[in-house]
Amino acid sequence: MKDPANAIDLVIFDCDGTLVDSEVVAAEAWSEYVARYGVDLTAREALAQFRGVSMKQCVARIEELHGAPLPEVFEKELRQVMAGMLEQRLQPINGALEMVQALSIPYALASNAPHPKIELCLRVTGLLPYFAGRIFSAYDVQRWKPDPALFLFAANSLGVAPARCAVVEDSLPGIQAGMAAGMKVIALQEHGVHPDMPKGVSVITRLSELHPQLAS
Repeated sequence: MKDPANAIDLVIFDCDGTLVDSEVVAAEAWSEYVARYGVDLTAREALAQFRGVSMKQCVARIEELHGAPLPEVFEKELRQVMAGMLEQRLQPINGALEMVQALSIPYALASNAPHPKIELCLRVTGLLPYFAGRIFSAYDVQRWKPDPALFLFAANSLGVAPARCAVVEDSLPGIQAGMAAGMKVIALQEHGVHPDMPKGVSVITRLSELHPQLAS
């Protein structure tokens, strides 16, 4: 039987790699775009280095590889390339729509990405109506995962104590942020468990496994 003292009153989802299968598409956009600056970065390398990492840190890494500062238009143009690819190719994570439709617990979304990208991803995959009004971006607080500020901001905005929140994440920075916020963390690890997975994190391999984790 569910212990009322440990009840979950709010589920906070990450977006990229958790609800929408955007990370591979974004990595391919990085690879294609930085080639214009003479930077040789494969999509596989971009995915490994940039997954769950803030745009500022990603750009800093490209500047290291480039050996010089990048122009001010770099991020704007990259996001345009990325948006075009996401519009054409983005798919939801398997089972995401069915999982959200079946949730009886209030839920929200908290992502490192800016609002336009989050809303694009949710719109393309048919998830936007389910999260409208409960979307939180790291740009709202100017703090990025693994800093817990975004998760704490989302919980406070919705009037739920951190200890009664569950975070569903796929990346290590997001998992670390959820733990630092004092929330129950559930890690979606579809392609194998991260070697640095912290102790105390519940691991699922598909979203259809989420509901029993919320009831325990």
